[in-house]
Order: sequence, then structure tokens, then C-alpha cells
Amino acid sequence: MRSPRRGGGGALHMGEGAGRLAVAVTRPWRVPVTAVDIDPEAVRVTRVNAALNGVKARIRSQGGDGYHTAIVGRHKPYRLITANILARPLARMAPKLKRHLQRGGVAVLAGLLNRQERHVIQAHRTQGLHLVARIPVGEWTTLVVKRPKRKAVKG
Repeated sequence: MRSPRRGGGGALHMGEGAGRLAVAVTRPWRVPVTAVDIDPEAVRVTRVNAALNGVKARIRSQGGDGYHTAIVGRHKPYRLITANILARPLARMAPKLKRHLQRGGVAVLAGLLNRQERHVIQAHRTQGLHLVARIPVGEWTTLVVKRPKRKAVKG
């Protein structure tokens, strides 16, 4: 995958947990990552892990309610969005993901049970996002979706 460095605010990570995905994105590409979680402890641990991994200056970690968090809107559009949250919230957030994802941008959706993937795929297809990859590991699936570079022409 190309670096998310071009255009927009770099990368966004929702549901940061311990910040592993935020660190994984910013280390090789040296891009700023906005990381948001509803749990204050997850935000604290992300900041600690960012410092331990030498990327503290590139990770903006903040508590908040997903796309409603002010810092998220300030740095959009994003070339890359990663999310490690439950399937139902992921599906509900699909319209906001599209609005925050740059044209040609990619979203990586993790933390899904295999039986939940169809629901999440459909929610994102409804927004005009295309499934690029499906990565099953045991009972879990990660989905990669992409926003087309151009607006679809209605005919």
C-alpha cells in the first residue's frame, strides 16, 4: 500500500486500544496519525506506547466519540482510516467514514467476527466504497475498502 502521506491529514485510527495500529501506521510512513477512543484509559495507554516507540510527536491521541470528536474533523480528509471496533458501530459509521476518507483513500476495518463481515461490507458498499481485500484469520476477519478516486457517473 502506498503511503498515506499525500494530501489530507495523514491517517486516522478509531478504537485505538493500546495504539498498536497507530504506531504501526506512523512508523514506516512517518505520517501524523489521529487516534481516537471513547475509553480514557485506551487514550492514556496509546500515549505511553507512542512514547515507548519513539513516535509520540506523530500520534495525536484523544478521547472522544468517533467522528464527532473535534480533532477528527480538523485533520480530514484522511488517506488512510483504520478502525478496530465492533461490527454494528462500524456499519453505522460507514457514511461518516466516507465523508472523512479522501478520494482514492483506503480504510482497514478490523475486529470483526467472520459472521459479521457481510453486514459491514454492505454498509460500506451502500456508501459507494469498494471491497479491496478480505483477510480472515481464524474466526476474525479484517476488511479493506477503498473510496473511488472519481465520482460515479449516473447514466
